[in-house]
Amino acid sequence: MANHGVASFDYTYDVFLSFRRGVHRAFIDHLYKALDGIDIKTFKDDDKEESTTEEEETNPDLIEKIERSRISVVVLCKDFPFSTRCLDEVAKIMECYEKKTMQVVGLFYDGVTAADVRWQKEDRAYGKAITQHKERLGLGEESDKIKTWRSALSRVCDLIALNCDKKYETELISMIVKGVSARLPPLRLQIKDVIGLDSRFEEVKSHLDIGNNDAVQMLAICGPPGIGKTTFAAYIYNNIINHQYIAASFISNIRDKPKVEDLQSTLLSEMGEKRESRRGDTDGGGREIKRKLSVKKVLLVLDGVDKIEQLKSLAGGCDWFGPGSKIIITTRDATLLNRHRVKIKRYQMTELSDDDSRKLFCWYAFDGGEPAQNFANLVPQALSIAKGIPLALKKLGSRLKDRSLDEWEMELDRYNKVPEAFEFLLKSFGN
Repeated sequence: MANHGVASFDYTYDVFLSFRRGVHRAFIDHLYKALDGIDIKTFKDDDKEESTTEEEETNPDLIEKIERSRISVVVLCKDFPFSTRCLDEVAKIMECYEKKTMQVVGLFYDGVTAADVRWQKEDRAYGKAITQHKERLGLGEESDKIKTWRSALSRVCDLIALNCDKKYETELISMIVKGVSARLPPLRLQIKDVIGLDSRFEEVKSHLDIGNNDAVQMLAICGPPGIGKTTFAAYIYNNIINHQYIAASFISNIRDKPKVEDLQSTLLSEMGEKRESRRGDTDGGGREIKRKLSVKKVLLVLDGVDKIEQLKSLAGGCDWFGPGSKIIITTRDATLLNRHRVKIKRYQMTELSDDDSRKLFCWYAFDGGEPAQNFANLVPQALSIAKGIPLALKKLGSRLKDRSLDEWEMELDRYNKVPEAFEFLLKSFGN
């Protein structure tokens, strides 16, 4: 059964390691270090390794750490079920899974099999442990606690499960790390220029309805080339990526990628899925996207859309994605949205304010926020030429940087007299 996930709060950890202190300590340490080594934030309960108390209650702080983790790796060894703390942990983990806030990987360690864990037979470790707990705690088979433990152990076997042979622990750890990495949302995007984006983000918050985990929201950012659509989409992406998306993808420059089937394959891959439909079959690819992503809360940016076929094949409807998903589209052509017949909210990009235009231009022209001495009188002329368009401000500032006062005057005079010269400078840039 595939893992799924749609969450409703911020995560603190990428991975929660659930294990019994009977597990070979070196294995847990090596797994932890391998995850930590590639910046996967992992919680390992070191107190558990030092504890000698068999029946210690699971403390509220540990419960919160489970709830705040994206993925749990449950290491099921022979001693695991003899600790009520471990059983409470796995019960909480499976509760989070059922709420679609967590993905789970079960690891059968040191001779334990899926059958041992699933069926809990009386003559095997997991069955013996449950019997001991029943007798010690005076609980019947139908008690809520016993039923919860049995159900959680059985359910974990239905999820991603790996068998651990001690001879191949290194290979197994590598496999776990690779699998966990593939299931974590991508890191934040690198954005150099954020001037003027804070206020724009406040304007689109209501369109995205960020706190709503029930509905799918689609937002189109529209505007002419160079106005900053891609940069703004990346800014939004970075500001909401921590809102518990199980997968995320930023597909850039779509207009330069003519094969829709390639875009579909990229989308599925970046969402942690492998394409199964036949290449060239865009309808089949669309159905596959819907089937695989409709159970996932995802964040998707489709940048540079210029054909209706791209929208129909990559985001054919809100029901293609799980509840709480956010789909952001950037396009020069707002009219194609009318033909998509899907509810898409729109945000029209406008020119930067005079103050933000000055800040952005000076950042590129002077490596700082203020004009260099003797150049201040020429800045308003440069801003007039750029007309508040971010790309124009960047390119003009970069072109004039480190030039003499005379060169500034000549260059600005040329752009004023021959506007086509400045348009040519911008022609090959932006979207």
